[in-house]
Amino acid sequence: MFRGNRSEKAKVMNPIEKILQTHNPMILDGALATELERMGCDLHDPLWSAKVLLESPHLIKQIHANYFKAGADCATTATYQATFEEFAKRGMTA
Repeated sequence: MFRGNRSEKAKVMNPIEKILQTHNPMILDGALATELERMGCDLHDPLWSAKVLLESPHLIKQIHANYFKAGADCATTATYQATFEEFAKRGMTA
């Protein structure tokens, strides 16, 4: 059992605190699929947002640019459901 004061306990219980003291916070991009749907993309597909990489890659680029303009430091990929098997079903090979 912890026997220190409340502020000491909070520091022990929050491992992120040390990270935040030694590193600047990184702002990540937001919901890619939500933005793609807002732009009219149909994501009802086994590839989900990765489908747009094949059909409209410029939309992925635009959404990432929008997030960077809004202050994001990092953009995540559109490869959540991208698999070799699903791309192969569309005639693509490695």
